[in-house]
Amino acid sequence: MPTVSFNVNFPDYEIISELGRGNARVLKARHRTTGDLVAIKQFALNTDPDTLRRFSRESEIMTGIEHPNVVKVREIQLEAAMPYMVLDFVEGGDVRSLLKTEGHLPLSTVIRLGLQMAEAFKAIHQRGIVHRDIKPENILYRRLISGELHFLLTDFGIAKIEANDSTRTRTGQSLMTYEYAAPEQFDDPRQVNVSSDFYALGVVLYEALTGQVPFVLHNDAGLATFMKQVLTAQPSPPQLADNQFLPPSLSEALRQMLLKDPGQRLQSANVLELLLEQAKVELLRASQSGSGAQADARVAVMDWVLEAPAAPEPAYEQPVYSAPAYTEPTYAEPTYAEPAPDRSLWWFLGGVGVVAVLVLLFVFLNQRRPTEGLYPAADSTATATPIDSSMLYQPATPQSETTTAPTEDTPPASETVTEEPAQKQPDPAPVMTPELDSAETMSRDTTF
Repeated sequence: MPTVSFNVNFPDYEIISELGRGNARVLKARHRTTGDLVAIKQFALNTDPDTLRRFSRESEIMTGIEHPNVVKVREIQLEAAMPYMVLDFVEGGDVRSLLKTEGHLPLSTVIRLGLQMAEAFKAIHQRGIVHRDIKPENILYRRLISGELHFLLTDFGIAKIEANDSTRTRTGQSLMTYEYAAPEQFDDPRQVNVSSDFYALGVVLYEALTGQVPFVLHNDAGLATFMKQVLTAQPSPPQLADNQFLPPSLSEALRQMLLKDPGQRLQSANVLELLLEQAKVELLRASQSGSGAQADARVAVMDWVLEAPAAPEPAYEQPVYSAPAYTEPTYAEPTYAEPAPDRSLWWFLGGVGVVAVLVLLFVFLNQRRPTEGLYPAADSTATATPIDSSMLYQPATPQSETTTAPTEDTPPASETVTEEPAQKQPDPAPVMTPELDSAETMSRDTTF
């Protein structure tokens, strides 16, 4: 490994301490005139030309950006024997040191980190700058008087110090840190764009929540196995410690940022801010309600649905095939409603039967009443009563009126016949006697 040598002479700055060292070193210094604390990043004598060209291009762009969530570049010295740049010094450290100390960050801090990085993305992306190396080491923080953390993005397009762990930065062909690189960076590093920065930020937020990246590069498994996971496998839903409440909007933001397809991936800082602001509201409501936090956390995990993989896992398709089982009761419901129509039908048929019986009874009674009116009963005195011959030719109209409308007050026919002998009329001609005997006989037969 080549020896790294540095020049320690900086005319305008007083060196206080060294913050880090590799193929470049970072120094803490104070400006001799203003007294401002600064960080000086100096490249070694044997720094490769490609790194220096990237440094020159990106640093010139960054000198024009002043944003509270972007570390300001104060000065660039390209003509020096060992080029260096001067940045604002940020007290505190980087997010990597936080994760090493605490394991994971509180939910409110993760949301704050996401919101402030969205603001930083606005500042750089609108200028056509793609960071290409978003990771915890490149996000610095300072602690405010309130105790909250203020985050700043740094190291734009500059190769970081090569670490001894698995999160190595590859320079030369491309600039990436494997565990934070988007799938398209493995396919074609030249296709890296704004969407790639959002994917890397999604990995950072996922790690800040859980203490672990979605896909871990294990030394024993090899890079090929790791790349296959990044390109095809789906990340597991984030599992928080002690089953903490996970705001659904934060879960949705992570889901959209970690999509495989860069065209479908979330790549708008404004959309990310909307989701994270809603997550703040959901977190506040959960802390106030308390009782529903655990249930909401489980719902947020269940709602974690990512882009369908090329070879779908059976576990993700199983709910689709089991869905008809839940709809079967809807087809069986009409069987419970069948008895109601049957009861109404029986009541209807019973009513029809009653009406039919009443109609038959009415007809039967009406058939009896005309018979009594047409052939009135006569007593024994009617055998000697003479009949006026004029009665034999009397019209039948009065007779029909009497038979069609009989009343209870009408006197019986026997009373009318018994009054006839009092007139003492002469005996009628005997020619009609046989017919009278026949009528009397019929009257007797029909009298009940």
